[in-house]
Amino acid sequence: MYKIVQMVPALGWGGAQIFCIQLCNEVAKKPGYQVTLISMYHHVPEKHLPLSMLDNRIKFVTLGKKPGIDLSMFSKIYRTLKDIQPDVVHTHLHAGYYCLYAYKKLKYPFKKVHTLHNLAKQDAPLHGRKMYAYFFKKKIIEAVTISEEVHKSALKEYGNCITTLIHNGSDEVKPTKVFTETKQKVDNLKLNNQTKVLLNVARISKQKNQRLLLDVMQMLEQQQNVIAIILGDYVGDDKIIYDELIASKPANVHLLGKVTNVSDYYLCADAFVLTSIFEGLPISLLEALSAGVIPVCTPVGGVKNIVTAKIGFLSEDVSNESFYKTLNTYLNTDPSAIEALKKNGKELYNSEYSMQTCASKYDALYHSEN
Repeated sequence: MYKIVQMVPALGWGGAQIFCIQLCNEVAKKPGYQVTLISMYHHVPEKHLPLSMLDNRIKFVTLGKKPGIDLSMFSKIYRTLKDIQPDVVHTHLHAGYYCLYAYKKLKYPFKKVHTLHNLAKQDAPLHGRKMYAYFFKKKIIEAVTISEEVHKSALKEYGNCITTLIHNGSDEVKPTKVFTETKQKVDNLKLNNQTKVLLNVARISKQKNQRLLLDVMQMLEQQQNVIAIILGDYVGDDKIIYDELIASKPANVHLLGKVTNVSDYYLCADAFVLTSIFEGLPISLLEALSAGVIPVCTPVGGVKNIVTAKIGFLSEDVSNESFYKTLNTYLNTDPSAIEALKKNGKELYNSEYSMQTCASKYDALYHSEN
Protein backbone atom coordinates (compact mmCIF):
# COMPACT_ATOMS: atom_id res chain seq x y z
CA MET A 1 0.00 0.00 0.00
CA TYR A 2 1.38 3.42 -1.02
CA LYS A 3 0.42 5.90 1.70
CA ILE A 4 -0.03 9.61 0.94
CA VAL A 5 -0.85 12.28 3.52
CA GLN A 6 -2.19 15.66 2.45
CA MET A 7 -2.28 18.30 5.19
CA VAL A 8 -4.00 21.69 5.51
CA PRO A 9 -4.60 23.98 8.50
CA ALA A 10 -8.38 23.72 7.99
CA LEU A 11 -10.88 23.05 5.21
CA GLY A 12 -11.93 26.68 4.89
CA TRP A 13 -13.74 27.99 1.83
CA GLY A 14 -10.65 28.83 -0.22
CA GLY A 15 -9.03 27.83 -3.47
CA ALA A 16 -6.11 26.01 -1.84
CA GLN A 17 -8.48 23.89 0.24
CA ILE A 18 -10.66 23.04 -2.76
CA PHE A 19 -7.50 22.17 -4.69
CA CYS A 20 -6.35 19.88 -1.87
CA ILE A 21 -9.67 18.01 -1.76
CA GLN A 22 -9.74 17.58 -5.54
CA LEU A 23 -6.11 16.39 -5.57
CA CYS A 24 -6.89 13.86 -2.81
CA ASN A 25 -9.87 12.58 -4.78
CA GLU A 26 -7.90 12.19 -8.01
CA VAL A 27 -4.89 10.50 -6.38
CA ALA A 28 -7.16 8.13 -4.42
CA LYS A 29 -8.40 6.68 -7.71
CA LYS A 30 -5.04 4.95 -8.28
CA PRO A 31 -4.99 1.26 -7.30
CA GLY A 32 -2.89 0.52 -4.24
CA TYR A 33 -2.96 4.10 -2.92
CA GLN A 34 -4.16 5.04 0.57
CA VAL A 35 -4.84 8.76 1.00
CA THR A 36 -5.26 10.52 4.34
CA LEU A 37 -6.29 14.18 4.58
CA ILE A 38 -5.24 15.86 7.83
CA SER A 39 -6.82 19.10 9.04
CA MET A 40 -4.98 20.73 11.92
CA TYR A 41 -8.20 22.38 13.12
CA HIS A 42 -11.28 20.33 13.91
CA HIS A 43 -13.88 20.44 11.16
CA VAL A 44 -16.76 22.86 11.76
CA PRO A 45 -19.53 22.15 9.21
CA GLU A 46 -20.99 25.67 9.23
CA LYS A 47 -17.54 27.24 8.65
CA HIS A 48 -15.73 24.70 6.47
CA LEU A 49 -16.11 22.95 3.14
CA PRO A 50 -18.57 20.03 3.26
CA LEU A 51 -16.95 16.64 3.80
CA SER A 52 -19.25 15.27 1.10
CA MET A 53 -16.71 16.74 -1.35
CA LEU A 54 -14.24 14.04 -0.23
CA ASP A 55 -14.15 10.65 -1.94
CA ASN A 56 -15.23 7.99 0.57
CA ARG A 57 -11.90 6.19 0.06
CA ILE A 58 -10.07 9.05 1.81
CA LYS A 59 -9.48 8.94 5.55
CA PHE A 60 -10.08 12.34 7.20
CA VAL A 61 -8.22 13.19 10.43
CA THR A 62 -8.43 16.33 12.57
CA LEU A 63 -5.98 17.35 15.29
CA GLY A 64 -7.87 20.00 17.29
CA LYS A 65 -5.55 22.96 16.80
CA LYS A 66 -6.21 26.01 18.98
CA PRO A 67 -6.27 29.53 17.46
CA GLY A 68 -2.91 31.26 17.13
CA ILE A 69 0.43 29.53 17.67
CA ASP A 70 -0.34 26.10 19.15
CA LEU A 71 2.88 24.36 20.18
CA SER A 72 1.03 21.11 20.87
CA MET A 73 0.63 20.72 17.11
CA PHE A 74 4.28 19.78 16.69
CA SER A 75 3.95 16.66 18.83
CA LYS A 76 0.44 15.82 17.57
CA ILE A 77 1.61 15.87 13.97
CA TYR A 78 4.66 13.80 14.87
CA ARG A 79 2.55 11.12 16.60
CA THR A 80 -0.01 11.08 13.77
CA LEU A 81 2.62 10.66 11.06
CA LYS A 82 4.44 8.04 13.13
CA ASP A 83 1.22 6.02 13.33
CA ILE A 84 0.44 6.35 9.59
CA GLN A 85 4.02 5.80 8.37
CA PRO A 86 3.34 7.60 5.06
CA ASP A 87 5.41 7.35 1.91
CA VAL A 88 4.58 10.99 1.10
CA VAL A 89 3.56 14.01 3.17
CA HIS A 90 2.26 16.88 1.06
CA THR A 91 1.53 20.11 2.97
CA HIS A 92 -0.39 23.24 2.00
CA LEU A 93 -0.57 26.76 3.46
CA HIS A 94 0.61 27.10 7.09
CA ALA A 95 0.57 23.34 7.70
CA GLY A 96 4.04 23.10 6.19
CA TYR A 97 6.11 24.62 8.96
CA TYR A 98 4.15 22.84 11.70
CA CYS A 99 5.54 19.57 10.29
CA LEU A 100 9.18 20.48 10.75
CA TYR A 101 9.57 18.87 14.19
CA ALA A 102 8.11 15.62 12.86
CA TYR A 103 10.37 15.76 9.80
CA LYS A 104 13.47 16.03 12.01
CA LYS A 105 12.35 13.35 14.49
CA LEU A 106 11.01 10.66 12.12
CA LYS A 107 13.97 8.58 11.01
CA TYR A 108 12.59 6.48 8.18
CA PRO A 109 12.78 7.96 4.63
CA PHE A 110 9.65 9.47 3.07
CA LYS A 111 8.95 12.17 0.50
CA LYS A 112 8.15 15.65 1.83
CA VAL A 113 6.42 18.14 -0.49
CA HIS A 114 5.09 21.63 0.16
CA THR A 115 3.05 23.63 -2.35
CA LEU A 116 3.33 27.42 -2.31
CA HIS A 117 -0.19 28.58 -3.15
CA ASN A 118 0.68 32.26 -3.23
CA LEU A 119 3.52 34.65 -3.89
CA ALA A 120 6.26 33.66 -1.44
CA LYS A 121 5.91 36.58 0.96
CA GLN A 122 2.14 36.09 1.17
CA ASP A 123 2.36 32.30 1.48
CA ALA A 124 3.83 32.26 5.00
CA PRO A 125 4.71 34.72 7.79
CA LEU A 126 8.35 35.64 8.40
CA HIS A 127 8.99 32.88 10.97
CA GLY A 128 7.49 30.31 8.58
CA ARG A 129 9.61 31.53 5.66
CA LYS A 130 12.75 31.27 7.79
CA MET A 131 11.95 27.65 8.62
CA TYR A 132 11.12 26.88 5.00
CA ALA A 133 14.40 28.44 3.85
CA TYR A 134 16.35 25.95 5.96
CA PHE A 135 14.35 22.88 4.91
CA PHE A 136 14.19 23.85 1.22
CA LYS A 137 17.92 24.53 1.00
CA LYS A 138 18.78 21.30 2.82
CA LYS A 139 16.49 19.49 0.33
CA ILE A 140 14.51 18.01 3.19
CA ILE A 141 11.31 19.44 1.70
CA GLU A 142 10.68 19.84 -2.02
CA ALA A 143 8.90 23.12 -2.70
CA VAL A 144 6.39 23.29 -5.54
CA THR A 145 5.23 26.54 -7.11
CA ILE A 146 1.94 26.83 -8.99
CA SER A 147 2.59 29.49 -11.62
CA GLU A 148 5.41 31.37 -13.31
CA GLU A 149 4.88 34.45 -11.11
CA VAL A 150 4.82 32.40 -7.90
CA HIS A 151 7.99 30.62 -9.07
CA LYS A 152 9.79 33.93 -9.60
CA SER A 153 8.79 35.11 -6.13
CA ALA A 154 9.99 31.83 -4.57
CA LEU A 155 13.35 32.05 -6.34
CA LYS A 156 13.75 35.57 -4.99
CA GLU A 157 12.84 34.47 -1.45
CA TYR A 158 14.59 31.08 -1.23
CA GLY A 159 17.13 30.97 -4.05
CA ASN A 160 17.92 28.31 -6.65
CA CYS A 161 16.81 25.42 -4.42
CA ILE A 162 13.34 26.11 -5.88
CA THR A 163 13.18 23.99 -9.03
CA THR A 164 9.69 22.47 -9.34
CA LEU A 165 6.70 24.20 -10.95
CA ILE A 166 3.41 22.33 -11.31
CA HIS A 167 0.49 24.38 -12.52
CA ASN A 168 -2.64 24.22 -10.39
CA GLY A 169 -5.45 22.08 -11.71
CA SER A 170 -9.15 21.85 -11.02
CA ASP A 171 -12.07 19.54 -11.63
CA GLU A 172 -14.23 20.42 -14.60
CA VAL A 173 -17.33 22.42 -13.68
CA LYS A 174 -20.54 20.38 -14.04
CA PRO A 175 -24.18 21.15 -13.21
CA THR A 176 -25.61 19.96 -9.91
CA LYS A 177 -29.09 18.66 -9.21
CA VAL A 178 -30.24 22.22 -8.40
CA PHE A 179 -28.99 23.78 -11.65
CA THR A 180 -32.49 24.53 -12.96
CA GLU A 181 -33.46 26.38 -9.79
CA THR A 182 -30.16 28.25 -9.80
CA LYS A 183 -30.62 29.33 -13.41
CA GLN A 184 -34.06 30.65 -12.55
CA LYS A 185 -32.59 32.53 -9.59
CA VAL A 186 -29.96 34.16 -11.81
CA ASP A 187 -32.52 34.95 -14.52
CA ASN A 188 -34.66 36.70 -11.90
CA LEU A 189 -31.73 38.99 -11.08
CA LYS A 190 -31.30 40.05 -14.70
CA LEU A 191 -32.85 43.22 -16.05
CA ASN A 192 -33.96 41.36 -19.19
CA ASN A 193 -32.88 38.47 -21.44
CA GLN A 194 -29.96 40.50 -22.82
CA THR A 195 -28.36 41.21 -19.44
CA LYS A 196 -24.73 40.06 -19.14
CA VAL A 197 -23.90 38.21 -15.91
CA LEU A 198 -20.49 38.73 -14.29
CA LEU A 199 -19.43 36.28 -11.59
CA ASN A 200 -16.90 36.86 -8.79
CA VAL A 201 -16.08 33.76 -6.73
CA ALA A 202 -13.87 34.72 -3.80
CA ARG A 203 -13.98 35.25 -0.07
CA ILE A 204 -14.72 38.84 0.94
CA SER A 205 -11.32 40.28 1.80
CA LYS A 206 -8.82 43.03 1.12
CA GLN A 207 -6.83 40.67 -1.13
CA LYS A 208 -9.82 39.84 -3.34
CA ASN A 209 -10.61 43.57 -3.59
CA GLN A 210 -14.35 43.42 -4.31
CA ARG A 211 -14.44 47.17 -3.67
CA LEU A 212 -12.93 47.66 -7.13
CA LEU A 213 -15.71 45.60 -8.71
CA LEU A 214 -18.43 47.58 -6.91
CA ASP A 215 -16.90 50.91 -7.91
CA VAL A 216 -16.69 49.91 -11.57
CA MET A 217 -20.20 48.42 -11.59
CA GLN A 218 -21.49 51.73 -10.23
CA MET A 219 -19.79 53.50 -13.13
CA LEU A 220 -21.46 51.08 -15.56
CA GLU A 221 -24.93 51.11 -13.97
CA GLN A 222 -26.43 53.65 -16.36
CA GLN A 223 -24.30 52.62 -19.36
CA GLN A 224 -24.40 48.84 -19.73
CA ASN A 225 -26.97 46.07 -19.36
CA VAL A 226 -24.93 44.04 -16.88
CA ILE A 227 -25.09 42.64 -13.34
CA ALA A 228 -22.41 41.20 -11.06
CA ILE A 229 -22.92 38.28 -8.67
CA ILE A 230 -20.43 37.86 -5.83
CA LEU A 231 -20.20 34.44 -4.18
CA GLY A 232 -18.13 34.33 -1.03
CA ASP A 233 -18.16 34.64 2.73
CA TYR A 234 -16.03 36.70 5.10
CA VAL A 235 -13.85 35.49 7.96
CA GLY A 236 -13.27 37.33 11.23
CA ASP A 237 -12.44 41.01 10.89
CA ASP A 238 -13.28 40.94 7.18
CA LYS A 239 -16.91 41.42 8.24
CA ILE A 240 -16.04 45.13 8.26
CA ILE A 241 -15.26 44.93 4.53
CA TYR A 242 -18.46 42.95 3.91
CA ASP A 243 -20.61 45.46 5.79
CA GLU A 244 -19.08 48.33 3.83
CA LEU A 245 -19.79 46.54 0.54
CA ILE A 246 -23.41 45.85 1.50
CA ALA A 247 -23.94 49.46 2.58
CA SER A 248 -22.55 50.97 -0.63
CA LYS A 249 -23.29 48.45 -3.39
CA PRO A 250 -25.13 49.64 -6.51
CA ALA A 251 -28.35 47.91 -7.58
CA ASN A 252 -26.55 45.93 -10.31
CA VAL A 253 -24.40 44.02 -7.77
CA HIS A 254 -25.71 41.03 -5.80
CA LEU A 255 -23.79 39.54 -2.87
CA LEU A 256 -25.18 36.04 -2.41
CA GLY A 257 -22.74 34.82 0.23
CA LYS A 258 -21.44 31.25 0.47
CA VAL A 259 -23.12 28.61 -1.71
CA THR A 260 -22.45 24.89 -2.07
CA ASN A 261 -23.28 24.73 -5.79
CA VAL A 262 -20.82 27.27 -7.21
CA SER A 263 -20.54 25.26 -10.43
CA ASP A 264 -24.14 26.09 -11.35
CA TYR A 265 -23.38 29.80 -11.17
CA TYR A 266 -20.39 29.42 -13.49
CA LEU A 267 -22.69 27.76 -16.00
CA CYS A 268 -25.14 30.69 -15.74
CA ALA A 269 -22.46 33.39 -16.12
CA ASP A 270 -21.11 35.23 -19.17
CA ALA A 271 -17.84 36.39 -17.62
CA PHE A 272 -15.70 35.62 -14.58
CA VAL A 273 -14.34 38.75 -12.89
CA LEU A 274 -11.36 38.73 -10.55
CA THR A 275 -10.27 42.04 -9.02
CA SER A 276 -7.55 40.80 -6.63
CA ILE A 277 -4.50 42.81 -5.63
CA PHE A 278 -2.37 39.62 -5.42
CA GLU A 279 -2.85 35.95 -6.33
CA GLY A 280 -1.09 32.64 -6.84
CA LEU A 281 -3.03 30.77 -9.49
CA PRO A 282 -6.73 30.90 -8.56
CA ILE A 283 -8.72 27.67 -8.77
CA SER A 284 -11.77 29.82 -9.50
CA LEU A 285 -10.13 31.02 -12.72
CA LEU A 286 -9.47 27.44 -13.85
CA GLU A 287 -13.05 26.48 -13.05
CA ALA A 288 -14.26 29.41 -15.15
CA LEU A 289 -12.16 28.26 -18.12
CA SER A 290 -13.54 24.74 -17.81
CA ALA A 291 -17.07 26.16 -17.95
CA GLY A 292 -16.35 28.28 -21.04
CA VAL A 293 -16.71 31.53 -19.09
CA ILE A 294 -14.67 34.54 -20.25
CA PRO A 295 -12.16 35.84 -17.64
CA VAL A 296 -11.89 39.59 -17.03
CA CYS A 297 -9.16 40.06 -14.44
CA THR A 298 -6.56 42.26 -12.82
CA PRO A 299 -2.94 41.44 -13.81
CA VAL A 300 -1.74 39.75 -10.61
CA GLY A 301 0.26 36.60 -9.86
CA GLY A 302 -0.37 33.62 -12.10
CA VAL A 303 -3.48 35.25 -13.58
CA LYS A 304 -1.38 37.14 -16.12
CA ASN A 305 0.26 33.88 -17.23
CA ILE A 306 -3.16 32.51 -18.23
CA VAL A 307 -5.35 35.42 -19.31
CA THR A 308 -3.80 36.37 -22.63
CA ALA A 309 -5.60 38.13 -25.48
CA LYS A 310 -6.52 34.67 -26.84
CA ILE A 311 -8.31 33.73 -23.60
CA GLY A 312 -9.88 36.83 -22.08
CA PHE A 313 -9.32 40.38 -20.88
CA LEU A 314 -6.64 41.70 -18.53
CA SER A 315 -6.56 45.22 -17.12
CA GLU A 316 -3.32 47.21 -17.12
CA ASP A 317 -3.38 47.60 -13.33
CA VAL A 318 -5.73 47.44 -10.34
CA SER A 319 -7.13 50.97 -10.67
CA ASN A 320 -10.79 51.78 -11.22
CA GLU A 321 -10.04 53.45 -14.53
CA SER A 322 -8.12 50.51 -15.93
CA PHE A 323 -10.63 47.86 -14.86
CA TYR A 324 -13.55 50.00 -16.09
CA LYS A 325 -11.89 50.27 -19.49
CA THR A 326 -11.22 46.52 -19.62
CA LEU A 327 -14.74 45.55 -18.58
CA ASN A 328 -16.18 47.92 -21.17
CA THR A 329 -13.98 46.34 -23.83
CA TYR A 330 -15.35 42.91 -22.93
CA LEU A 331 -18.96 44.12 -22.93
CA ASN A 332 -18.54 45.66 -26.39
CA THR A 333 -16.70 42.73 -28.00
CA ASP A 334 -18.34 41.04 -30.99
CA PRO A 335 -20.18 37.80 -30.03
CA SER A 336 -18.22 35.74 -32.58
CA ALA A 337 -14.96 36.87 -30.98
CA ILE A 338 -16.35 35.95 -27.55
CA GLU A 339 -17.14 32.42 -28.78
CA ALA A 340 -13.55 32.06 -30.05
CA LEU A 341 -12.21 33.11 -26.62
CA LYS A 342 -14.46 30.57 -24.88
CA LYS A 343 -13.22 27.81 -27.16
CA ASN A 344 -9.58 28.78 -26.56
CA GLY A 345 -10.13 28.86 -22.80
CA LYS A 346 -11.65 25.38 -22.70
CA GLU A 347 -8.85 24.00 -24.86
CA LEU A 348 -6.23 25.54 -22.56
CA TYR A 349 -7.95 24.07 -19.51
CA ASN A 350 -8.13 20.59 -21.06
CA SER A 351 -4.47 20.60 -22.09
CA GLU A 352 -2.84 22.27 -19.07
CA TYR A 353 -5.10 22.83 -16.08
CA SER A 354 -7.36 19.82 -15.52
CA MET A 355 -6.98 18.02 -12.18
CA GLN A 356 -6.08 14.81 -14.03
CA THR A 357 -3.07 16.55 -15.61
CA CYS A 358 -2.08 18.20 -12.33
CA ALA A 359 -2.41 15.02 -10.23
CA SER A 360 -0.33 12.96 -12.67
CA LYS A 361 2.51 15.49 -12.32
CA TYR A 362 2.32 15.38 -8.53
CA ASP A 363 2.27 11.58 -8.61
CA ALA A 364 5.47 11.60 -10.65
CA LEU A 365 7.00 14.01 -8.12
CA TYR A 366 6.00 11.78 -5.19
CA HIS A 367 7.98 8.91 -6.72
CA SER A 368 11.01 10.99 -7.74
CA GLU A 369 14.31 11.18 -5.94
CA ASN A 370 15.18 14.45 -4.14
